[in-house]
Amino acid sequence: MRTLAAIRWIAIIGQFITLLVVGLWFGFPLPWGSLMAAVGASVILNFGLSTLYERNDRMTGRELALHLAFDLIQAGVLLFLTGGLANPFALLLIVPVTIAATLLTARDMAPLVGLAFGVLTVVWAWAQPLPWLGPPPEFPLVYRLGDGIAYALAIGFLTVYLWMVSAEARGRARALVATEAALTREARMNALGSLAAAAAHELGGPLGSISLIAHSLEEQLGDDPDFGEDIRLLAAEAARSRRIMKGIATRAEAEDPFAVLALDLLLHEVAQSVKPCRVPVTVIAQQPQPLVQRSPELLHAFNNLVSNAARHAGTGVWMEAIVSATEIRVVVFDDGFGFPSELLPRLGDSMLGPARSKSDSTGLGVFIATTLIERTGGKLAFSNRPEGGARVDVCWLRGDFEIMMPMLAKEEPE
Repeated sequence: MRTLAAIRWIAIIGQFITLLVVGLWFGFPLPWGSLMAAVGASVILNFGLSTLYERNDRMTGRELALHLAFDLIQAGVLLFLTGGLANPFALLLIVPVTIAATLLTARDMAPLVGLAFGVLTVVWAWAQPLPWLGPPPEFPLVYRLGDGIAYALAIGFLTVYLWMVSAEARGRARALVATEAALTREARMNALGSLAAAAAHELGGPLGSISLIAHSLEEQLGDDPDFGEDIRLLAAEAARSRRIMKGIATRAEAEDPFAVLALDLLLHEVAQSVKPCRVPVTVIAQQPQPLVQRSPELLHAFNNLVSNAARHAGTGVWMEAIVSATEIRVVVFDDGFGFPSELLPRLGDSMLGPARSKSDSTGLGVFIATTLIERTGGKLAFSNRPEGGARVDVCWLRGDFEIMMPMLAKEEPE
């Protein structure tokens, strides 16, 4: 609300100064009453916004569209009274529409664009003569027609262009937030495992003391008819608690026993962790596999790719690790219907936009996988198999891995 009010105050001040300069300094005759009423309406609306809303209040897309519609009509009234498209300030008709294109969805923006074309038509056809000292200049019909078409094309082009750019930016921002959230969640899980190990070690001492006292009471009062059963239960529960804490500590300490492991083992881990998995996932790797870092980026990226393949596969999903002298390639393919041909050039983008898949997928998971793989220095290529099904090739230069992995392997034992 604060931003909208500030933009409107700028417009009001600019309109008022322009009227003073044109009417008083240059001496052009103006319909002062009607013009000041139009400017005053904006002033009253802005004061109303300041009174009814807090500065940091946010409005919905429909509310913003209504406010921009008012600004568009107000600018149209000013132009209608001062010469229409012959007025040099007619260019300001584009401003409300460009603001809408950067902030609103297509559904909220479409009526505003239609209103802009309507205002443009009225201003072009029925506007009052341009204020002038003497008879105003007369422009040929061909020139006026070209002027109107130029404004219409400017409104249409800027609206579509800015909306596409803004939608792409918003989609990419949402996708990057989702990517960061996935990595943050992975880091928190690792931190939670360390915290569980520390808690298990800290609670081990008190539980040991409780177990010793419970064992002593059991030896002395185990046959007591009143308290014997309770003491035996206390000793059993204390022993059970120690086993639970020991298991937590063991699992937490062994949570990441292999920070560096062979690529095929990493793929097997992904294949076993994909849930829900409607079809079996098979890993194919015959050659000696290079060592890779068991990073959250690789795990989450391959999990996304395999999960996507499993949702659309017919009977199975396969991951194949191919190692050559110059590159390392992982291929994920299935026997489903494959990628729609119209989506192939756009796969990996932040949002698929109008050309979505048959399952109405936005492509966010594929984009996250692409982003994470590129963080590791890899590249993705999407295609369809000749025999049917989708194929995703993930490729790294082997030299990059061979430079990076030995350093990790040396650091890990320390």
